[in-house]
Amino acid sequence: MKVLTPYRKPLIIVGPKILLRHPMAASTLHDMNEGTHFRPVIGDDTVSSADVTKVIFCSGKHYYTLQKEREVRNLKNVAIIRLELLCPFPVEALRSAACRYPDAKVHVWSQEEARNAGAWNFVRPRFANSLGIGLKYCGRPELAWTATPIASLHEAESRKVIEDTFAA
Repeated sequence: MKVLTPYRKPLIIVGPKILLRHPMAASTLHDMNEGTHFRPVIGDDTVSSADVTKVIFCSGKHYYTLQKEREVRNLKNVAIIRLELLCPFPVEALRSAACRYPDAKVHVWSQEEARNAGAWNFVRPRFANSLGIGLKYCGRPELAWTATPIASLHEAESRKVIEDTFAA
């Protein structure tokens, strides 16, 4: 749409630097051909719908950490759905992605941010009211700071978030 306007504005994308060269975060030219569009929700095509008993919802670079851990654990019963757009909330796209897993008993929201800093407080009521999905929270507890200043403690917290997500 931007190309079709008579004037040009710069495109600003806010995101972490780690994704700039991450091999899984790259798109091919085919992904950007005419007729393609932005996907506000990216479902999981790597697992069989019939085998899934747990669905993990997440947003941002946290997906790549979860994906790597799922591969390490060789879990075939866990689907990871990425929410790429928060506002306007993509109710229909989420409903379509979630309904692919009718046998899922556990629905988890996983985020690396603190409970009061990430998307949790925004998505929880929308999942409950619009989709009828009760989410279990897996992430850091509410914190007064954005990140733990001691690297070893921060790493331990990050590991606990991943452990809690897959143990839920």
